[in-house]
Amino acid sequence: MNQETKKMIGWGIAAFVVVGIVAILAVTGNLKTPNTASNKEPISPTAAGTSPVNDEGKVVTPEGVEVKNDAVPGAPEAPKASNPVEVQNIPASAVKLQMTSSGFTPSTFTVDAGSAVTLSVTSGDEQTHIFMFGDPSLSAVALGLGPQETRIITFNAPVRGEYSFRCDVPGHSGRGETGKMIVK
Repeated sequence: MNQETKKMIGWGIAAFVVVGIVAILAVTGNLKTPNTASNKEPISPTAAGTSPVNDEGKVVTPEGVEVKNDAVPGAPEAPKASNPVEVQNIPASAVKLQMTSSGFTPSTFTVDAGSAVTLSVTSGDEQTHIFMFGDPSLSAVALGLGPQETRIITFNAPVRGEYSFRCDVPGHSGRGETGKMIVK
């Protein structure tokens, strides 16, 4: 096994452990935060805790390298998700999604290809949820949420097309926790 493969496995395990910790804290009631959450508004990493947007409108790492939407979630080259945030810390231009056991509201949103997209996802019920896209080109755009918790992530919109998203907690997508991002 080469060094790069070992590194990728390590990041995968780290992401899995983080999601597990969030789930445990959410179930035990030790995670709390409120609700709320498109396009092209730069976010300072200190305001929201997400990856910054450079002068060209691209989401970048703290070192200024464009993020990779297809990286392992949480990897250094992946878009950085925020910690739980308060509603007043979400940029006004953010796409705001709420997920509950009955699905996403709204279940569809539209963005421009290549633009910096700020996405806010809120668990609007007392359940833990995991937001993620179905397309591997967006594998790094993932958020683990505790009950009534809001997190945000800023990423570069992919090429034109339709990209499905879902809650990845077993059984949740089957009950309707699915949606679609349309990129024009």
